[in-house]
Amino acid sequence: MSLQDHVRRADADQATLAAGYIPLKGGLTLGTAIARALKYNYDAQVAKLEASQQEKQIDLALMQMLPHLAADAGYSQRSNNNAAESIDWFTNQRSLDYSYSEQAAHGTGDISFSWNLMDAGISYFSARQQAYRALIAVERRRRAINDLVKAVTASYWEAVAAQAMLPRLDPIIADAEAMLAASHDAADAHLQSPLTLLDYQQYVIQLLGELRRIRGELISARIQLASLIDVPQDAVPTLTTMPQDVQPVASLDDAALEHVGLVMRPELRMEVYQQQIDRQDVYKEILKMMPGIGAIGNGNFDSNSLLVHNIWGQIGVRGTINLMNLVQGPRAIAMAKSNIKLSETRRLALSIAVLTQVNLSAQHYRTALDGLKTARAINAVSLQMERLADVASSAGAQSKADRIRHQMAALLGQLSYSRSLAQTHQALANIYASVGVDLVPANADIQDLDHLTAQVERSIAGWEAGQLPDLRLSEAVPAHAATVPVASAAVPVGAG
Repeated sequence: MSLQDHVRRADADQATLAAGYIPLKGGLTLGTAIARALKYNYDAQVAKLEASQQEKQIDLALMQMLPHLAADAGYSQRSNNNAAESIDWFTNQRSLDYSYSEQAAHGTGDISFSWNLMDAGISYFSARQQAYRALIAVERRRRAINDLVKAVTASYWEAVAAQAMLPRLDPIIADAEAMLAASHDAADAHLQSPLTLLDYQQYVIQLLGELRRIRGELISARIQLASLIDVPQDAVPTLTTMPQDVQPVASLDDAALEHVGLVMRPELRMEVYQQQIDRQDVYKEILKMMPGIGAIGNGNFDSNSLLVHNIWGQIGVRGTINLMNLVQGPRAIAMAKSNIKLSETRRLALSIAVLTQVNLSAQHYRTALDGLKTARAINAVSLQMERLADVASSAGAQSKADRIRHQMAALLGQLSYSRSLAQTHQALANIYASVGVDLVPANADIQDLDHLTAQVERSIAGWEAGQLPDLRLSEAVPAHAATVPVASAAVPVGAG
């Protein structure tokens, strides 16, 4: 492909992406953002299509169990007749004149039927393997949904902080840069003590660096959110779900979280299904060592008029065995069994990783609550200092430079508090992601955006109430239909 081919492809893709943007109406709630990501995000669509493809492969695998039915037709023509003579076996003398029983030109046709018991058995176990692969695709889609929900949640809360703080950041940064430049001019003119000016400049530069870093992260969160919900980068709407103070949890039930994680995590279920796939290989290798008993039948036609019967049928039974399979079979069975053991060991190793992630997510949530408490206290002190600095500045008891310095420190405290709120909500979502709880089931209808949004918001309310699926219920009941508290105390995991 030439460079122009790639340019045309890129232009077409860009036009397709632009045409696929679905405009937003009104404000954007967290539930709407997650629902839009599930419906319009291309990663979610890829996971859905992969699951659908694997399900279609099941029908194809089942078709392999059907008998083989083939039709054949042909026409042949010789330049002369296929004549021959006969020689007597005992006397070695010619016994017949030249004769032929086939016309020089004639047509043939047949339809044949064959079915082998061993092939059907192998096809049966192959179909079972494909069914487990379809289940793996469903679990892979569950994982994609969980990852997408986690990413949208994190970006949304960071974007909420950006929406609240960015309008205040830019003016403060501009004032601080102006005062920093004035400080350099004062240093050049030797209007103040050099040590005092350098101390002031160092403090302001450090605050500016921190504010600029946070500003970049907040802007990046808005860009990430726009990408996840499939809207243009400059079209992020007003976010209407505001973070509230999070109530601390008296005690998380870590044992319940670990149990749910071992049951619900998609990665573990995928390993269970892979073990079942490997088990079918054992059965297939055993079948290959057995005789293949099959039935054959065909109907034939020949236009050769010299034949007494131009149309005839034939049926039969045939048994075959590959003797080399008797030698290779035990080794192949041993290999298949070792694959089962490998899958089991891999699942146990992954279980340890899941338990670690569950406990780490619970600890991160506790740490986020502690950080929120500290950020709230710092923010309260910063606000008081800002108010006192404003009063002092109005009374002429404080310079403009000191007032801006105190405003920067206060804004930094508010930024820390706003981001701590967002991080606490993210930590709560991470708990559910680590245990594999579905915000929406993998087979949820994503075509109706309003219905999907309502379903997401109900699930979010359950998460914030500290609920987990009741694993004691029958498999016939959806896992998200009934829930039990995450916390051992009667205190919600999070609110807001």
